[in-house]
Parts: sequence; structure tokens; C-alpha cells
Amino acid sequence: MRYLNLGYVSAPWSQSVYHALAERLKPGDPVTLVTVSPQTPYVCVGYHQVASREIDRAYCESEGILVGRRKVGGGAVWLDEDQIFWHLLLPGSSLSVEALYRSMLVAPVRAYRRLGISAEHRPVNDLVVGPRKIGGTGAATIGQTLVLVGSLMMDFDVQQMSRVLKVPSEKFRDKLVQSLEDYMTTVRRELGDRMPSREEATRVLVESFAEVLNEPIEPDQLSPDEWLAVRQEADALFDPAFVYRDEGWIQPGVKIRDGVRLWEGVTKAPGGLIRAIWREADGRFDDVVLSGDFFIEPPETLEVFRRTLLGRPANAEEAAGCWDQVASHALTPGLTRDHVLAAFSTKSPLVVT
Repeated sequence: MRYLNLGYVSAPWSQSVYHALAERLKPGDPVTLVTVSPQTPYVCVGYHQVASREIDRAYCESEGILVGRRKVGGGAVWLDEDQIFWHLLLPGSSLSVEALYRSMLVAPVRAYRRLGISAEHRPVNDLVVGPRKIGGTGAATIGQTLVLVGSLMMDFDVQQMSRVLKVPSEKFRDKLVQSLEDYMTTVRRELGDRMPSREEATRVLVESFAEVLNEPIEPDQLSPDEWLAVRQEADALFDPAFVYRDEGWIQPGVKIRDGVRLWEGVTKAPGGLIRAIWREADGRFDDVVLSGDFFIEPPETLEVFRRTLLGRPANAEEAAGCWDQVASHALTPGLTRDHVLAAFSTKSPLVVT
């Protein structure tokens, strides 16, 4: 197992490193594990999210907080130096996402337990201590590489997480803070004065992955060519055109003619939040985005869904039937036809702020 301990790097590089490596790896290349933390905090939205509906863009820009988009599903998150991020890259792996979670999340669970924390894997992809979450994970295929990412949650800034998210009111934000405090935990919260150093926690994590993979640890460094790829990938992932992609038709100032309406529907599925936003013109789907913090392979399925739905009667049953048609060969853990039906059924006029 090739192991890259990058320590602290710039915020964009901490996110782009596994993207850059995954694109370069080929079947037969060594399994690679990366550990890294950002030097400065930033926000990252999931690959399938509509960024402007999930984060407070104006606040982030006024405070100079970088916002990026990763090519892995999941939700918008606050990332900072108090989290040790790990990236496991499996070139040419044929594991399904569910099998990947079952087999490989044994490692971070084992690491937490060795540190004195009674963590467990709660399907689909959460790590928990009792009722509290101590880490989410995500998976995607990038290039020819199956990627699994997560973090050791040493500490977490609940106030900042609540501030960068877009919420309907300050009262709602107060409830969000309370919910985060009630249902999240960290190494510091669990261990207090017995909290291990970053070096100790990282060592335990890497050894746990080596045991699960049954491979020796081979420390290494990024090559100059790899560093160049990391920098180039960072520019792409943090480009506002990529972060706020395909959102022009739901932004303020867009004139909507007679017979055209914007709708939004939201529902919660075992695989994550589902948000459907669509434009209806003369009773038919004129544009559609199905977004959320779920995971889907291949990710192109959502674009196929959008194209297939355009021009069809704008109703929930039509959307659900279209989902059946295009997602039959996709991997959608915790996301079914009924969840898509619910998202399009709970529609309300889209309010753009």
C-alpha cells in the first residue's frame, strides 16, 4: 500500500489530491492511501448538489471562505485543520459501493476503537458513536479508480458549519446548531484530556487500513508531475463555473414568461436528501435538476435523467417512470423510485434568494 502523508497543505490541494491521483492511476497500480489536512478552512459541496441552494454564497464570499465542489456525492461540509482526511484509492477495483463500505469502513471504525471510542459503521456510509455521527464517508469512481474518502473528526466547528449553510431563518439556524451538537461528536468530545495527538491518530488509522487491506505500508511522496496535476485539479474544482454549474436558469433576474413556473420538491431518503428543481413550461418539463447529498454510480445517470425528462408532462409519476427507465443499471444505494416520486410530489414554488 503506497502511503502519502501530506500533513497540512492548501485548502484546494487537500481536496484535489485524490482527484488528481485517481485520474492517473491504472488497473494494476498499487493501492494508495493519503492523509492530509487543509491549512485554512473551506466549504465543499457534493458532486450532485445545487450549491446555491445549500450554502450561503454571499457570506462565504464576504468572509473570504473558499468554496469547492468534489466529484464525490454527499452534502455540503465545513473542512478545517481539526479534521484528518483520508483518501483510499483502489485502481481497477470491481467492488460495488455497498461492498466497499462494508469491507473498508472496518478500518476507520477499528482506528476509532483503538483510540478508545466505541465507533460503529451505520449503513449506508456513516460512522457513529451511539446516536451521534463521528464521520461521514463517500465513494465514487474517478477515472479507472474506485475512491473512498472520509476523515478522523478530531474536533469540529459547529458554529461555522451552521453559518456557511443556507437556511430559511436565523431561528432555523439556531435549531441547526442544536441539532449538530446533539447528533455529532468528535474525538475531543469523546476523550477530553485523553485526546491523542494528530500523529498518533494518523498512525493508528494507517495501520488499521494496512491490516484490513493485508498490505504493508510503503511510505512515499508525490512526484513533481503529481504535484502539477494536483494544482491543475485544484483550479478546476474551485472554479466558480464548476461549483455553481448549471444554475443560471434558477438565479435571480431570470424572466419567466406566462405559462412558465419554477418548482422545488425535497424529501429525505435513506441514501440522503433529495432535492428536485424544475422549470415547467406549458405543462411540460422544460429544465430539471435532481440534486442532493446522495451517492450514485455512474454520476452521468442524473444528466441522462434530465435529458430524458425534458418535454414530458410535468408531473411526479412521469418523473418516477423516467427514473425507472434510466436508473435501472445504476448503483443508487438508499435511493429508489418512490423517493424520486416523493421529491417531485412535494412541490412548492421555488423561492430564489
